Amino acid sequence: MVLFVDRAAVLGAGVMGARIAQVLALNNVNVVLKDIDDAALKRGLAVIEKDLDELIAFQAAKSAKAIDDFEGKTGVKLTDEQKAKVRETLKPSFDAERKKRLLSKIKTTTTFDGFDKVELVVEAAPENAGLKKKIFAELIEKIPEHCVIASNTSTLSISDLAAAIPVNRRGRFLGIHFFNPPTTLPLIELIPGIETRADILDDVVNFFAPMRNHRYPLLPVAVKECPGFLVNRILAPMLQEAFACYEEGIAKPKDIDLAMQAGAGMPMGPLALADLIGLDVLLHAGKSIREQQGGIVAQRPVQIIQQLVAAGRLGQKSGRGFYDYSNK
Repeated sequence: MVLFVDRAAVLGAGVMGARIAQVLALNNVNVVLKDIDDAALKRGLAVIEKDLDELIAFQAAKSAKAIDDFEGKTGVKLTDEQKAKVRETLKPSFDAERKKRLLSKIKTTTTFDGFDKVELVVEAAPENAGLKKKIFAELIEKIPEHCVIASNTSTLSISDLAAAIPVNRRGRFLGIHFFNPPTTLPLIELIPGIETRADILDDVVNFFAPMRNHRYPLLPVAVKECPGFLVNRILAPMLQEAFACYEEGIAKPKDIDLAMQAGAGMPMGPLALADLIGLDVLLHAGKSIREQQGGIVAQRPVQIIQQLVAAGRLGQKSGRGFYDYSNK
């Protein structure tokens, strides 16, 4: 069986949901983007518009940047003919016309109109199991039986979420974890629940495999259901140690990040990464993972994340986290 998706729906027009819709539309999938009110949809569309304008600017500047970088590093001045070849090779692949076509593929709604014709639903509501289950219980009556449901989550149990829908529909239910922002980060974790059909998992992997985001080909990977899935299972303990180093005054925040970049090859230091993800998101994810582990994994008690979140310092989105972004 091959999963053919001409129409998809995304539930939730927040930053993540809007960008998931954007990636699908970029790959010629018609998308219905649903949220609870027009204001939320308007904010979601504004995120998409801003992303696409930045993509147009990035594409337009590629050739000039490549020429400047080459001349600056080598000290060699390119001829006009060589510059023309660079411009031809790196000519923009995304422009205002493509933006217009992409936006035409995204329809917004506050109802379930059109859901009877979708082949895939990606739910991107906040990371709250009760809320998600309530959404699925309502959704299941609005979509065709062949529709696949994917819940975007970074930590929640997929089998537990699937319990909100009838047994005979759970074979087409799975977890999906897009990394933020999905417009530039290529990895997608696909997580089957205990009753997810193997062929459905394979179909969803194959559906995303040929796609691209703004920068890279997408990289879908199948991951067994477990607390934290794959990346967060590895990442969470590393971040926990970085937070402990900060709390114990082992080094200044900037030096912690520089050390991990220079010594461990990380493109971004752990504290800057935490600010980018959102400290409230990390706090919630950590609690979710520990609950699923049943408290069997001993962890160093670090209070700094809870304290920063309580102070409203959530990272880049609030203007302050481990670092101050108020002037950026």
